[in-house]
Amino acid sequence: MLMRPVLMLLWLLSAGAQAADYPRVVIDLAGRSVTLPHAPQRIVLQDSNDVLALALLERENPLRHLVAWDNNLASSDPGLWNVIQQRWPEARNVQTLAFPQSGQLDIESLLRTHPDLIIARLSARSAIENTVLESVLQRLGIALIYVDSELDPLVNVPRSIELLGRVLGREKQAQAYLDYYRRQLSSLQQHINGLEPPRVFVEARAGQAGGGGCCHTQGHSGWGLLSEHLGAINLGSHYMRSESGDVALETLILSKPDVYLMTGTQRMRNGVGAIPFGYAADNAKIRAEMERLMSRPGFNATAQSPGQCVQGLSHQFYNSVFNVVGAQWLAKIYWPDAFAGLDPDAEYRRLIQNFTTLPDLPFIFHEQVCFEELDTKAG
Repeated sequence: MLMRPVLMLLWLLSAGAQAADYPRVVIDLAGRSVTLPHAPQRIVLQDSNDVLALALLERENPLRHLVAWDNNLASSDPGLWNVIQQRWPEARNVQTLAFPQSGQLDIESLLRTHPDLIIARLSARSAIENTVLESVLQRLGIALIYVDSELDPLVNVPRSIELLGRVLGREKQAQAYLDYYRRQLSSLQQHINGLEPPRVFVEARAGQAGGGGCCHTQGHSGWGLLSEHLGAINLGSHYMRSESGDVALETLILSKPDVYLMTGTQRMRNGVGAIPFGYAADNAKIRAEMERLMSRPGFNATAQSPGQCVQGLSHQFYNSVFNVVGAQWLAKIYWPDAFAGLDPDAEYRRLIQNFTTLPDLPFIFHEQVCFEELDTKAG
């Protein structure tokens, strides 16, 4: 009978210790100094994809303090959104708020959720600063912090996790994941050192982005920046000065990349699908879409030889707290002999098992299709 009072006392002591750690001052990824008067209790996510960061830090229930979000996850990665709903059914009940790129946010609706913390993407900073939101939040004492997993993925994901761990009082959980993340990335980079850098072209959201033709890519951003960090030669940044854009198929026919990589997602965009990688994916549909894209007029002339293969990879990995798995897939694709023993899918399962309570459900994140297979079918 003494156990219940003892447990209650321990809980009160723990809660008191955490409360004593506030107020605290943090520096967010925009370089802003932000004061948190108390542990956040009512959180708004400008981008619901950041619930994955909370899943690392608030493992049993990352939604317990969420009051609203812009639910981009539901459209950007429907398979993962279904997994989130399966694990935490209350996700369906989180209020949806639109944070449009134009910055035309309904501030009154936001304030009606009574938030004490807003977590926003660094990429949304200019849109937010074009409104009165930041001054309103300052006047009301509502904290706003910026995180990033998109603009500089391998650099800013660790910084964002460390920041959120400090903000939420979950430093122990943040450090455990960061230790793993840094070990994996360091091991990857050590094995890459001294290897010949391949010339790679990443067609981002192949067949869906840009004008829907060929060939949309990323320069010093996203998959392009990830590739460069690993030591590959990103042809996207060679042919473009912008963060993203289209490279003419004729240019790629002349350059003939060592590796042609298509990324894909289950997201529909203006009614146009892409290579449907992700949870509960259908391999036949993935291969059919890759074969369709490889059958675009003139595309086979990008190959250095008839035996060359095109690689496909889940687009979502570059913009994720789990991007170290995306980096592992890139290493395996770019240097297949050196990383023949690497199993990124197994690493992903190990990650979610050890650092989250997400269920281990079937997924497909990678596929390859060779031009010879298309020729055989055509024949």
